[in-house]
Amino acid sequence: MSPQALLMLMIWPVVTGILFSRLPLQKAIVWTILGGYLVLPPLAVIPLPLGPGLDKAAIPALSAWLFTLASKDKAALDPPPRLVGVIGFLLLCAVLSPLLTGLTNRDALVDEVSVRPGVTLTGSMMDALMVFPQLLPFWLAYRYLSNPEGAKVLVKAFVSALLTYSVLMILEVRLSPQMNVWVYGYFQHDFVQTMRYGGYRPIVFLEHPLWVAFITLTALVCAIATTRVKRNRKWYGISGYLGMMLLMCKSAGVILQFGLALPFLWFARPRRMVALAALLGTLVCAYPVLRAQPWMPIEKIVDTTLQADQDRGQSLAFRLRNETMLLERAKERPYFGWGGWGRALLLDADGTRYLTIPDGAWIVILGARGLLGFIAQFGLMLVPLFMLWRSWPKGGPMQISHEQMNLAAVALIIGLNMVDLIPNATLTPNTWMMAGLVAGSAARMRQGGYFSDGGQPAQKILSKKAGLTPVI
Repeated sequence: MSPQALLMLMIWPVVTGILFSRLPLQKAIVWTILGGYLVLPPLAVIPLPLGPGLDKAAIPALSAWLFTLASKDKAALDPPPRLVGVIGFLLLCAVLSPLLTGLTNRDALVDEVSVRPGVTLTGSMMDALMVFPQLLPFWLAYRYLSNPEGAKVLVKAFVSALLTYSVLMILEVRLSPQMNVWVYGYFQHDFVQTMRYGGYRPIVFLEHPLWVAFITLTALVCAIATTRVKRNRKWYGISGYLGMMLLMCKSAGVILQFGLALPFLWFARPRRMVALAALLGTLVCAYPVLRAQPWMPIEKIVDTTLQADQDRGQSLAFRLRNETMLLERAKERPYFGWGGWGRALLLDADGTRYLTIPDGAWIVILGARGLLGFIAQFGLMLVPLFMLWRSWPKGGPMQISHEQMNLAAVALIIGLNMVDLIPNATLTPNTWMMAGLVAGSAARMRQGGYFSDGGQPAQKILSKKAGLTPVI
């Protein structure tokens, strides 16, 4: 780790203090977590004596939590939403999962020339402890962002952040992805991964270009949701600009996700958008079961992709082969997984080289933490979507407000993020912050209302001259 990377990690709590002293509580929480995700050095870790260490995900979350405890502004959101039983159960499972994994993986894995140690009790306890900073964004959003103003702050922050970040993205596309080298002194990934379709795709300060593509998609969805309500040149321009930035990221998967979401985002009622998000999340959670079935048309999918794009087809075939081997490995210890130290991976006959490379977050979690860990983490994304869909006010005139669109857009992004977790590992603090916001908002609806007028705003989305109305 370079000195400047270490320095940036160490001063982020100071930056957090400045944000909390100058911004309202909700904005301070959002910008501490989102800003840390975008600008802190990737892969850099401040080591702890017994644990994995503190990185760009843990430090902003812990900083935001500590300053929130000391904030005098938090009373403005009292009373907090009640903790829904199923959410509390899933949080408990997320903490218990590493402990149970440790208890069932004490044995060392000895191959020809390699030894993968068993999971120690101390190691499993530290893994359980590190779940706390991982899920802090969820809890902070559940408690402090779960009202219309919180959703508005988050949506505007995504758009504002990406408009600024886009300057660095354009520089990298034009000059080559070197921003992390210039600022922190090292390159965070394989440079070949930044080259697509005869040009570069940006990586900036994130772990992979696909991470940049998804945060761009997040901002674009937020911008279009705002444009749908405001309908002015400014927001049409912002949406168009972010759309061009998404194309510049050269990520076919994310562009396809946007194509799926756009008709619902522009024409559907907000509750239908939430229903789509819940449906996507359900399909993702069912994917491990479906993937293991012999009737899955894997070869047809690969052949179709190869015909459309040779490079993308080869990449997909590689991913699917890895999934098949890793899924078979996960079946050997299905309930609590294999733990860390590469125990869930396969080695060659000599025991000197890994045969598998896990890409999707679903197979990483399933292999390391088993079904319990998978249900806990993916359940904390899926259950809030169903809670929101069930709690959303039904009926009323065809009128849509900023409050409705902001919350529905956040829910839709969670659904898209879950889809992206099949091929990629884009499970970030932003994901947990959005999931917590949706869960807390649904809990507030159950307590007696969330929208300022009960879900039937006075402002119509279209003018009297407009000829299109939401029909989906």
